[in-house]
Amino acid sequence: MYNDKKSTTTEHTDIDLGFGELQVKSGDHIGHFYQSRENFKELLIPFLSKGLTTDDKCVSICDKESQREILESLEAQGLDVENALSSEQLVFSEGATSPEEMQGMLKKYISEIPDKFRFLRWNGDMTWSLEKMPTTETLMKWETACNIVKDPPALFFCQYDLTKFLGSVIMDALKTHPLSIIGSAIHQNPFYEDPHEFLKSLQKNALH
Repeated sequence: MYNDKKSTTTEHTDIDLGFGELQVKSGDHIGHFYQSRENFKELLIPFLSKGLTTDDKCVSICDKESQREILESLEAQGLDVENALSSEQLVFSEGATSPEEMQGMLKKYISEIPDKFRFLRWNGDMTWSLEKMPTTETLMKWETACNIVKDPPALFFCQYDLTKFLGSVIMDALKTHPLSIIGSAIHQNPFYEDPHEFLKSLQKNALH
């Protein structure tokens, strides 16, 4: 758990996801596409648990029901959730209505690295966007923004419930995540598109 000790870690090459013995690089943007709450928590709880035990800032963007599930699961792991919340090592948000607001939130938390926390673990149970983001285009502009941030001391882990999103939204989500998790394996995503080209196609489609 975070211990108020300033970290001297400024470079992150191999980041332990906390599950499946998987390691990724700082700045990686991962999409996880799930069909059950069990699979949702099966990956997310170890991801956050690993961060809370290695002085990482853990931010989870999700609705209140998911927040409750996550807190209960972390407590069941024996973690001091109350201390993590009070020290703001663990932060929950229900998201925002624009990519600019989300980018402002991200910028704020990145500014705490490495003076206050070692690294930033950013998670989104993307169901939050169904209530907050006005259009799919708005959501995808935010997802694309995560690929444009230069050398962030952060890891982005986005989870999509396949039972709640249209197939067209899932396809766009695939285009914005360089890495994807299927089952317990991580893959280079063959559907991923260059973020600048993807933005151009978004704008073009919005005009039609």
